[in-house]
Amino acid sequence: MSFRFRPVLTVFVAIALAALIALGTWQLQRREWKLDLIAQVEARTQAAPIPFEEALARAGAGENMEYAPVVAVGAFAHDKEARVFGTLDGQAGAYVFAPIFPDTDEGRAIYINRGFVPQGAFAQGDYGRVEGPVRVEGLYRTAETPSGLARLFRPDDQPADRLWYVRDPRLFAARDGVDAPSAYIDSFGREEPADWPKGGATRLDFHNRHLEYALTWFGLAGALVGVYLVFSARR
Repeated sequence: MSFRFRPVLTVFVAIALAALIALGTWQLQRREWKLDLIAQVEARTQAAPIPFEEALARAGAGENMEYAPVVAVGAFAHDKEARVFGTLDGQAGAYVFAPIFPDTDEGRAIYINRGFVPQGAFAQGDYGRVEGPVRVEGLYRTAETPSGLARLFRPDDQPADRLWYVRDPRLFAARDGVDAPSAYIDSFGREEPADWPKGGATRLDFHNRHLEYALTWFGLAGALVGVYLVFSARR
């Protein structure tokens, strides 16, 4: 058995092999980036809470404040609630966003994700509402910006019914003529007087299958070499 050199096939295989190896290497680099990001977020969530306004200013200066613990004090404006469709533990329902108006911020609102309310409880109005000044602790979050298929297939928002399908305080604020930043607070729910809304439901699960993807690309590269050698072998 001898080896038959096929110039056109060899060039094609070389290009494809280089591309597969590059994709595998890129996935390994993405894996390292993701692991570093996870470590940063986990460390950030363990820090002492800072005022929301301070976190907002630091984010405006370019610092990544996502998932940083923050605190805000003010009174809820429950008449300006927004509902964002979502699920929790297999239940359909909505996340209740209500603005608070801190005395220190000249009337500018801060939207609070108070937590999840199942569909049945929400339809009956069977969930708690905190009255008067309240101290809210939670995680700093930025508005969602759907892209790709998520944006294409997202249902239309229903501002007349105070129902949205994206967590974006700018949309809620526009509905009621409220001045509010795009960032908001995912409340821990410690201030809630009832079972619902259920706060503290922030998921810190990061999709990290980059090693699996890398092995797939490298496996395809190995298979390509094997097929090339078998095809080029001459008996």
